Amino acid sequence: MPLVEIKKFDLVSNSSAIALGVKKEHKPVIQLVRKYQSDLEEFARVKFEMRPFQTKGGAQKKEVALLNEQQTTLLITYMRNNPIVRAFKKRLVAEFFRMRAALENKEKSRNVARLEYKPMTEAIEQAHRAQGQSLAPHHFRSEADLINHIAVGMTAAQFRVYHNISHKESLRDYLTPEQIYCITELQRANTVFLRMGWDFKYRQTRLMQIFEQYHCPSLIKEQRRLLA
Repeated sequence: MPLVEIKKFDLVSNSSAIALGVKKEHKPVIQLVRKYQSDLEEFARVKFEMRPFQTKGGAQKKEVALLNEQQTTLLITYMRNNPIVRAFKKRLVAEFFRMRAALENKEKSRNVARLEYKPMTEAIEQAHRAQGQSLAPHHFRSEADLINHIAVGMTAAQFRVYHNISHKESLRDYLTPEQIYCITELQRANTVFLRMGWDFKYRQTRLMQIFEQYHCPSLIKEQRRLLA
């Protein structure tokens, strides 16, 4: 379980990871969060979400608290200061520092992915004009879905439903850094393929080959790290 994670464009820890870090059961840690929730919310609203965990009886869900850096640091100060807690504090500082760099990279990659989408839309327009075809919104949507399905295993609409994302929010805010990088590179390749006049099926095959050769290993490694 990662100690610090990127949630949209915030860095957060969670009560389950904190409990693991200070070698306590989760129950007293989330009870501490609720006891001092008003103190913690001087730094932002404390968010809660249901997360899966494994038991001897099978998979279940538990409620965890999501805390930003200030909230996490404050919560630790309310715990008894012993060698385990002190060691955890040092790990926490180092991990938030490390993840700030990852967050900056995600923000940069997100902007690049957004900029790279425009050349692909222009290539779609050119391809249809070259064939004397009229353009419709679904032509752009099908190309975007082609990329999304290869990179994240589902269309944009399916991803929104699965992750409960409203249509007012940007999908890219919920992607991991590797997913954003993968989508950016596939968009670039698809733009070239469209300009070469390749049909949809052939482009799909070539994009899948690029994904499997250059992106699949990194995405699997990232998911294992996030789930560890």
